[in-house]
Amino acid sequence: MPETATPAIPTKPRDVQVVQIAAETLLIRSRSWGRLRFEIEYALQRGTTANSYLIQANKIALFDPPGESFTEKFIAELQQRTDVTKIDYVILGHVNPNRSETLKKLLEIAPQITFVCSNPGAISLRSLLPETGLKIKVMRGDETLNLGQGHRLIFTPIPTPRWPDGLATYDSKTQILFSDKFFGAHVCGDQIFDEGWTVYNEDRRYYFDSLMASQAAQVGTVLDRLEALPPVAFYAPGHGPLVRYGMHELTGNYRKWSQEQANQTISVALIYASAYGNTAVVGQAIASGLTKAGIRVESINCEVATPEEIQAAVEKCAGFIIGSPTLGGHAPTQIQAALGIVLSTADKSKPCGVFGSFGWSGEAIDLLE
Repeated sequence: MPETATPAIPTKPRDVQVVQIAAETLLIRSRSWGRLRFEIEYALQRGTTANSYLIQANKIALFDPPGESFTEKFIAELQQRTDVTKIDYVILGHVNPNRSETLKKLLEIAPQITFVCSNPGAISLRSLLPETGLKIKVMRGDETLNLGQGHRLIFTPIPTPRWPDGLATYDSKTQILFSDKFFGAHVCGDQIFDEGWTVYNEDRRYYFDSLMASQAAQVGTVLDRLEALPPVAFYAPGHGPLVRYGMHELTGNYRKWSQEQANQTISVALIYASAYGNTAVVGQAIASGLTKAGIRVESINCEVATPEEIQAAVEKCAGFIIGSPTLGGHAPTQIQAALGIVLSTADKSKPCGVFGSFGWSGEAIDLLE
């Protein structure tokens, strides 16, 4: 029997754990001990942690506040650790609509906050929080942010189809890499770091297969970018334990697992757009099932992919699946354009499928069929 982490206890109430992990740096971890509701592709049911971080130097920076189910608990804990009215920056590894309530509450308390994110993240953030005067600092990869006391932050865009706005942050003082969705695990417990890291092997592989395998090509590109950074003491991911003791092994495994996906002979193109993230979650569940069956999946997010990328994926795949939300009784423009490319490019003998998400009538599904 493989060694695995202890399953989470679903009856335990949600809570927020706060621990100092480095100089002037706190981990503020929102813990869900039961089944995940927001990851339908995830079946281990060991709960998860939503990891936020706080650097208190001359300037104060908060990383990745949690979703709305933790808004009140999180802010209450945050107020015990710092003067929230003096937070200078909120740094977002990616923009999640689920975080909007927490972000709004923070803005009510500290309207001077400047959001730090990637350019795609800024577009999503302005749509999510359309308030006038929203302060956003866009990081494209060449900029740094000096918080004082030696904390100079280096930003690296890490886009993938699922998270096109992905952004990693490296702190030059503590040598922490805040890696967002990379190197995480959906498991909840009291342990902060990954001592005895082999106990998390199954969780980390499952996390990769469920969330990363369908974008293996982009994972390789992200790893190249992260390797160009200065030496890293440990990874501070968005979920699960912080990665210090098994860091080199996990990085190597991400390389190996991505290459294994690239070497699969049968491939499926997963083409989708997602207005609020729901269609992406359904698509990821489909992709997870395919990859576990030994089929290589190439995820194509029509909101960021070029027509040439869509055409190339359709031409080289053995089959394709296309998914869409329904907005105002229609499929989004990006899906309509992608459908045109598919109809003009795809071999009519290739197997295909459709999927989608909707709140009312679901006309987009009818269009795709």
